[in-house]
Amino acid sequence: MLKPDALRRRSLPDLLKEGEQSQTVRDRAAYYLSRTEPFTVPEDIAPFRLRPWSGRSTYQLDLWESLRYFDRSVRVETLFGDNILNPERPSLVKSRPISSEPSNAVLLKLNRVRHFRFVEDSLPFDAKVDRLVWRGNACQPHRVAFLQQFHNHPRCDVGHYYAKPVPDMPYGKPSLTLEEQLQSKFVFALEGNDVATNLKWILSSNSLCVMPPCRYETWFMEGRLKAGVHYVEVAPDYSDLEEKLDYYSSHQEEAEAILKNASDWVAQFRDAHQERLIALRVLDQYLRLSGQAGTTPSLEGS
Repeated sequence: MLKPDALRRRSLPDLLKEGEQSQTVRDRAAYYLSRTEPFTVPEDIAPFRLRPWSGRSTYQLDLWESLRYFDRSVRVETLFGDNILNPERPSLVKSRPISSEPSNAVLLKLNRVRHFRFVEDSLPFDAKVDRLVWRGNACQPHRVAFLQQFHNHPRCDVGHYYAKPVPDMPYGKPSLTLEEQLQSKFVFALEGNDVATNLKWILSSNSLCVMPPCRYETWFMEGRLKAGVHYVEVAPDYSDLEEKLDYYSSHQEEAEAILKNASDWVAQFRDAHQERLIALRVLDQYLRLSGQAGTTPSLEGS
């Protein structure tokens, strides 16, 4: 934060050229910004200025970390918070619906302090307790339905826990630390308002991630995760949950193969330099498509 913005802007051309030479950077940037048609940022959108006291401070800081490489005159439209819609106009978001169609929702790595939390798990899968664990705020109907079925199940330690009291909320259980949850072979990931916040740290652990099909995605590219490869998928009504727990409890080699694939998936998000190159390319493409090419350096001759 103390490094002058002028020094960052000076380094931008070289960083963009480096990203242009990486197939991974190009591929992921195109995934996050999927539309290719020009558009216009509304005139009433002012150039971005960091004002963390005005709210959504973690979103602002994460955006500013990349946007400060560009000219101070750049204008971007943002939708901070739990976005579950395709915006009317191209906007920078934390989350969006998973779709095969081009979207106006442009993904950036926002609110990372909450969503991009990884763990170092030294307990091997075969040494863990054979049970499924989950803790979370069960205010949404699909989460209530899950707890109705499995709150008292002998192989599950699942329940509602939220730091703020929720009146008349059944299925409550005491909180569990991440270390306590990772004593179990299986950890459930269940979407809330948008994505499941715990998905990232589960996939970085030696516990199997169990979840229904994802409906929303973030910078983590949940839409590219594959059932049976990166996680154990259960039906949206959880009807096959017991069957899946039984199967992977007795097929350890298959379970460990999924854990290896999950770890490999997480590794790309631990590469801070590559993450920066991708974010800068996404913003550069956004600015060029919105007619603000004069605020970004040319890549001609790269």
